[in-house]
Amino acid sequence: MPTNADHPATEPTAPGSGPDAPDTISLEDAAQSGSATPAPPLHPPLSTATLPVSASAPAGRPPVRWAGIVWGILLVAFATVTLIVVSSPIRLAGVTVWIASLTPGAAWALWVALLGLVIVVSALLGAIGAAQRNRRRRSL
Repeated sequence: MPTNADHPATEPTAPGSGPDAPDTISLEDAAQSGSATPAPPLHPPLSTATLPVSASAPAGRPPVRWAGIVWGILLVAFATVTLIVVSSPIRLAGVTVWIASLTPGAAWALWVALLGLVIVVSALLGAIGAAQRNRRRRSL
């Protein structure tokens, strides 16, 4: 089987090239010929007209995102408590002993309570968001 090393002067041909290939030219040939006419676009151009502003666009202040505020406050509170615990070796040792002394039932109860807290906060924030959306719809 011959390889390119046996015939270094020959270049491999691309599939579909040769005497039966459709009329195509390479980019180098097109740049040298200087007769590059742009091809017609495949898709019609998008409209550049501006869209009218709908009457339902709110003109007042943007709504307050209470979910972001509440989750941010909870994150700051968690980070503050963590920094307070970690900043003192005595507090860190106390928390370590408390966690180590938890029974499996108490650990599960703690996890369930924390999960319940996340669910309750999410539900309250969802209700607040729904109330805000309903109020905006009624005011329009």
